[in-house]
Amino acid sequence: MGIERMYPPKYWQMRAEEFRAKADNTEYRQTKDALSKVADNYDELAQRAGRIRTVQDAAE
Repeated sequence: MGIERMYPPKYWQMRAEEFRAKADNTEYRQTKDALSKVADNYDELAQRAGRIRTVQDAAE
């Protein structure tokens, strides 16, 4: 994926919040754990997107 198609960190943070809400609303432990892991992955993507944007801004 090229930098021009990269989503901003806020997008990934919103996705993480969405999946945490889904995890909170499920009663099955396995499902809750899986959704929480997805949310954690989205948080990691938000951090990476932030680092990429910082590097891109410094290069300009």
